[in-house]
Amino acid sequence: MALNCGQMTETRRPAPKPRSDATRARLLALLREGSWTVDDLAERLGVTDNAVRFHLDAFEHEGAARNEGVRRIGAVGKPASLYSLSPEGEAAFSRAYAPVLIACLEELRDRTSGPQVVAFLRRVGKRLARGFSHDAGPLSSRVNGASDMLNALGGLTSVEKSGGTYRIVGRACPLSRAVEADHCVCAAVTSLVAEVVGAEVKERCDRSGRPKCCFEISSDHRARTTAHG
Repeated sequence: MALNCGQMTETRRPAPKPRSDATRARLLALLREGSWTVDDLAERLGVTDNAVRFHLDAFEHEGAARNEGVRRIGAVGKPASLYSLSPEGEAAFSRAYAPVLIACLEELRDRTSGPQVVAFLRRVGKRLARGFSHDAGPLSSRVNGASDMLNALGGLTSVEKSGGTYRIVGRACPLSRAVEADHCVCAAVTSLVAEVVGAEVKERCDRSGRPKCCFEISSDHRARTTAHG
């Protein structure tokens, strides 16, 4: 129904919900400092115990926080659980990894030849693979497992299939800053993927702009890698 110019209407807007982003950030900052009980955190943040537990549950699910023991207060009573930032959560705060990796590569480039750098990075990839489980199932399952592994490392990948060829295609790169500085870094990730997949892997990464991962798997033979140095 059309309204006359002089007609007024009252629009009722829902009351804004309190944002928890600030509490979340302050809670993470406290967890970086040491170990705390729920009561400790609630008192310092000025929120309820339930609010603290809500965020801690989320952090534990994300892998950013961990329960690392208990603190007994007094001779009687139930001990209180202690929470702190996990190593994974601590790593998320650091800005040093990329600069240190880039500096290491520059030092390596100054002291060794290009092929030696690539060979070294392939060995690094194989070493990294030791920290991940290797699926013994069909190739499709192993490729999906490699995609999940890259996503766990900070990538954004999915699997595509065309005929007998699989492609792990990324919308980003977990080592983008280092790859921008030195493309040979892709050799380490290619080797890592090959070890996990257990098949021939060819690196087809898009480095025309912001780096995007792309790995092609076309056989089920013993792992071999092809990466550009």
